[in-house]
Amino acid sequence: MPLYNVDEPRELIDFTSENPLATWNELKANSDVNNSVKRAAFIKTGGLCIYCEHKLIPKLDYQIEHFHPKLGNDNSEFGDGVPNRAIEWLNLFPGCLGGTARKTEEVDHTERTGANKKNKSALTCGQRKEDKPVENNFISPELLSNDLSIFKFNESDGSISVDEQACGALGIDVRLASKHSQDLNLDSKRLRGIREKFSSILESEFNKAFEFAPDDIEGLINEWLALDEQGIHQHPFYSLIVSKYK
Repeated sequence: MPLYNVDEPRELIDFTSENPLATWNELKANSDVNNSVKRAAFIKTGGLCIYCEHKLIPKLDYQIEHFHPKLGNDNSEFGDGVPNRAIEWLNLFPGCLGGTARKTEEVDHTERTGANKKNKSALTCGQRKEDKPVENNFISPELLSNDLSIFKFNESDGSISVDEQACGALGIDVRLASKHSQDLNLDSKRLRGIREKFSSILESEFNKAFEFAPDDIEGLINEWLALDEQGIHQHPFYSLIVSKYK
């Protein structure tokens, strides 16, 4: 999972200083602060969902995800010495809408729609996680690595499974990794289909490069994983690429 250090926006620093007990709704009501948070959080992962790693689309398939639950929209007591999780910069990450994006005529967008409480099997990521406690259920993004994926990816059907060796190297309990995937529904049929399609595209590009320019293979893979000038990844599923090609 790619995760980059991004400075806390000045607007958020000032807001939290003046409103230490603010709710998330109160933050969102301040358009300057809300917009600055959305812009800065987006590049924490290079524009990928913090959970499934699909590419995010501003204003269509993007929301701020609270890793530790924000505890509703009332001022809440998080405990002695615990910051206000609702507006804490270190707790704010970019996430997709978990399959609930609105329908559009754009190509690729239908795979982002159709999930709801009646079609819960398609719900993923934050929409599936909701306000469930993170302890013993989810892995903090801070514990994951840019260079090692805790999941193996099956390119033939897009499915994922826990990589026990990678978990061991990162000090992550295999049972927790399995529960993390299960509770976020990361192996859903919807995400499988998206990953399978993407894997096919990568394989085609790789095979073509291997046939005509084998010396450029490393450069091609690095290009797949690179950030552009705006700090955005042009390809989704960073960990899939790392797992299969690095």
